[in-house]
Amino acid sequence: MSPKQSSLQHAANALGALSLVVADRMNAAIEAIAALGPSAPAALAALHEFLDGGSVTQLSSVLALTHSGTVRLVDRLEAEGLVERVAAQDGRAVSVVLTRTGHRMAVRILQARETSLTSALSALSSDEIDNLAATLDTMLTTVTLARAEGRAAGTNDRPQPWLCRLCDFAACGRSEGNCPVNNAVLRH
Repeated sequence: MSPKQSSLQHAANALGALSLVVADRMNAAIEAIAALGPSAPAALAALHEFLDGGSVTQLSSVLALTHSGTVRLVDRLEAEGLVERVAAQDGRAVSVVLTRTGHRMAVRILQARETSLTSALSALSSDEIDNLAATLDTMLTTVTLARAEGRAAGTNDRPQPWLCRLCDFAACGRSEGNCPVNNAVLRH
């Protein structure tokens, strides 16, 4: 095995281990807030950031849940007073909107997410964080393009949840045109 291959394998292995621990810590932090299952925080964050007033079908697509699973999730969120169903503009469907309580919980979820993620970066210098941010943007672009190509070629066996379902759009700079995922999709 060449040193380059060994380094690549080491980096891939370390990335896998780190991604699991970071995801586990983030999920534990955000699921503790909503306490309604693993999809609830993502649903609330998505509704808060970009999907408020969207349909159950749109929410289903973002979360990669079945329609019936999404309906049950919306039922739970509605029972907790976090969302409500309102008639859509065309009158044939319903829109899911966050209540005031739902907005507050979504903000708490995003804050817990940020705290969990920034704690993983606490040992890095400012320069290391800048370099990591650029590397992560490159990796997100690559992953996004691969997902889009797989979707276009029909090679994805099952729906995939949106990468941005738990994203903080202000932090990624989406409105300023800095989101690597959105930019990759627009270029594709």
